[in-house]
Amino acid sequence: MVYALWTRKAVIELIDDKVGVKLAIRTVGNYLAEWGFTPQKPLKNAYEQSPAKVQKWLDEEYPVIKEKTKEEDAEIYWGDETGMRSDCQHGRVYAPKGKTPVIKLSAKRT
Repeated sequence: MVYALWTRKAVIELIDDKVGVKLAIRTVGNYLAEWGFTPQKPLKNAYEQSPAKVQKWLDEEYPVIKEKTKEEDAEIYWGDETGMRSDCQHGRVYAPKGKTPVIKLSAKRT
């Protein structure tokens, strides 16, 4: 199957492929709910990101910036340009309750 994340449509195709039974999308949604799966918006992480470099920046460089803001009576505002993109917004997918799926995406703009 070509799906990276589970949608009701993907589950319908899997059931049809494995056992030859065609189910309605609402029925599959009910089954997923009974099995403890809930519709969730996946977290998006850039696959180019280096968690070690991010942690190093947070541990070493950010404290210096934060201290400077105190000295200058300034404020830090965080903005994430990926939250302001006009391209695809992935919809909801099903995952076990409390286990939000993560999509690895490129953070580069084309």
